[in-house]
Amino acid sequence: MRIAVFHPGAMGSQLAKQLVAAGHEVRWAPSGRSQASVERAEAAGLIGTTFADAVGSAEVVLCSCAPQGAVEVARQVGAAGFGGIYIEANPLSPKSLQAAQDALPAATFVDAGVVGPPPTGGPSPTHLMLSGSAAAAAADLWTETAVTPMVVGDTVGAASAAKSAYALYNKGKAALAVLAFQLAEKHGVTEALTAQQVRADAGSLKDPGLPEALRSVAWRWGPEFDELGETLDAAGLEGDAARALRKVWSKLDE
Repeated sequence: MRIAVFHPGAMGSQLAKQLVAAGHEVRWAPSGRSQASVERAEAAGLIGTTFADAVGSAEVVLCSCAPQGAVEVARQVGAAGFGGIYIEANPLSPKSLQAAQDALPAATFVDAGVVGPPPTGGPSPTHLMLSGSAAAAAADLWTETAVTPMVVGDTVGAASAAKSAYALYNKGKAALAVLAFQLAEKHGVTEALTAQQVRADAGSLKDPGLPEALRSVAWRWGPEFDELGETLDAAGLEGDAARALRKVWSKLDE
C-alpha cells in the first residue's frame, strides 16, 4: 500500500519504518524539514518527494508530529483533496481532534494514539491505539511488525482518550519527579530523596539527572499537557491539574 507520513520525528519515523518492513511504500516531504528529520527518514527507508506527490499518490496518510502542528498538517492534507484513510496519531484534545477531522471532509478519519517507546521490538511494547470506522484496516497495516495495534472502539476520540489517560499518569508522574528533585536540590537533600528509590512506588526517584534529561522533550510535552487540560475539561474533570503540571515543562524549556 502507498502511504505518506508527516512528519518523521523520533516516533513517526519508527512507525513508518515498521510500515516499510511490512512491505508498504512510504513517502514523505523533506522540504523545510531539519537535517535530523532527513537522516531519520533515510534510516527508515522512506522515499523523499514533494508534499503534493506524497499526498496525491497515497492511499493512507499517517500524521505523527508534535501536537501543536497536527491540525495544520490535517488542513494541508485536506486542502490537497486527500480521500483515503487518514491516521491522526498525535495526543489531541477532543476540540483539536474535531478540528483535524473537519479539515479532511473527503477522508476516512482514524483516531490513533501511541503508548510506549518508538517500536524496536524490545521488551516494552509499543501500543498503537486506534478507533474509528477504519480502525481495523489501519491496524492491519502493521501486521507482524514491532508495533502492537489495539482497536479500542469504533468512535473517533476513543483512541485519543486511551492515550491521554496513560500520558496524564506517566508524564504527570515525571513532572512531579522533576519538581521533587528541584525542591530537594534547593534544600541540599537530593541524596535523601534518591534513597527513597527502594520503595515500590518510587522508581522515578532513581536519577537526580532526570530534570536535565527531560529538557530535550519539554518543548513537545508542554503542548501535550495543554491538550490534556482541554481533554479533562471536556470530560468534566480537573483540567487545571494538567495546566499546573504544564508549567514544569515550560520552565524546563526556557
